[in-house]
Formats: sequence, structure tokens, C-alpha cells
Amino acid sequence: MKNLINDFFLMVQFMTRIPINKSFSCEQENFRRGTVFMPVIGLLVGGIQWIVYKLCIMVLPVNVSVAIILLLGIMLTGALHLDGLGDMSDGFFAFKGNDKIIEIMKDSRIGTYACATIVMDIILKYSLLCSIVPIFSFIIIAAPVIGRFSIVFIAFIGRTAKKTGTGNFFIGNIGKLQMFLALVVTVAILFCICGMNPKYIVVMIFAALIMAILINVFCNKKIGGLTGDLFGADNEMVEILTMLIASVIITKVL
Repeated sequence: MKNLINDFFLMVQFMTRIPINKSFSCEQENFRRGTVFMPVIGLLVGGIQWIVYKLCIMVLPVNVSVAIILLLGIMLTGALHLDGLGDMSDGFFAFKGNDKIIEIMKDSRIGTYACATIVMDIILKYSLLCSIVPIFSFIIIAAPVIGRFSIVFIAFIGRTAKKTGTGNFFIGNIGKLQMFLALVVTVAILFCICGMNPKYIVVMIFAALIMAILINVFCNKKIGGLTGDLFGADNEMVEILTMLIASVIITKVL
């Protein structure tokens, strides 16, 4: 139990900006076990956003409430995943060699591709949430849960693109047991907390897995593997894909 508590708070500290002023054991084994809690981190971030949305919607229009929770999400994660998406865009679309791409991705300065991609990411999320949340507000939780689960999956199937980096805590360090438990936790959250129809859960998770596979293939061709930045990019794209599917379901089915 002590190890589980350590690993959970390690992941909270690693994946969010929620202040936890304590040192935790952070060996490879801790990160391996901690990946099971990735969907729970999505629940934590999305749950806080959902509560704030429910409070905001009492006095504010839907579009303003959505803008507030998007800002809140960026604050809770320290723009960790957005930064990864931006770095990927700058590096991959610079049309340089492998080594140069990684060098560009490590550069703290933001380029044109990163700026455009981040802006489009936020616009897409804003537009999709404005249309979905009046009917199914739990998408605020479902999207980050599935997004974090996809990080576990892509780290499970991927290989490292460089010898050092935060991504190496996870890439090649996740076993079948952790992968299975992360899937079970994801399904449990979507079914028990979000109250989603099982067939829609299957569709969204399957779509997330396909997206992660395509991203992994693309990254292998560009730089020969994955980095921590690419986890963030994967999360953002899977979140948007999840919202797109929810929007289609609401429009065409419900």
C-alpha cells in the first residue's frame, strides 16, 4: 500500500502542477507501477475542470464556462501536453534530419508551427466542448482519461528516440500487467463515473489506440522513436479525437 501511495503521488507530481511538497521515490520501478494511475490523473484533472464548469454554468454562459475550464486545465498541467504538441510541430515540420528535429524540439523557443498548432488545438477543444457539454458534460472527464491512457499505450508499443529524457521513464518500462490495469482503470472510470454506454467506450478507446499507433509509426519514420514531448502531442490529439467522436454520437445518434 505504501508503494502504491508513493507511485500515485509521484505521478500527480510528475504530470500536473498540483502542489505536493514532498519527495517521493522515483526509480524506474516506481514509474512502471505509476503508469497504472495515468487514467486517474486524467480523472483528477478532468474532475476539477468538471466541478468548476458546474459552478460556472450556474452564473455564466456555456462558452465562457468552457473558456474558463480550458484555462484551468492548462494551469493544472502547466501546459505540459500543449508544450509537447508545440515542440512536435516545430520539429517535425521543419523538414530537417533526425538529429536536427530533436534539437529543435528541445529548444525552449516557440516557432510558427508550434504557435499555429497550439492555437488550433485550443480552438478545436473550445468549439467541440461548447457543443457537447450542454448534453454530456462528462466529456470534460472522459477526454483527459482516454488521453492519458493513450500515453500508457504508446509508451508500451514505442521505442526511445534518444538516450536520455523524461520519456525514457516510461518507454520500454511498461509491462503487459501495467497496460492491462491501465485499461481496466480507464474503462471503470468511463463506465462508473462518466456513465458512458459500453459500446461508446469501446469505440472511443479503440479510436484512441488507432491514433496512438499512427502517431507511433509517424514518429518512428521522423526520428526513429518517441520522446516525452511526443507523449504530450499524443494526449492532445487523442483528447480532440475523443471529443470529435462524442460530437458525432450526440449529433447522429442521441
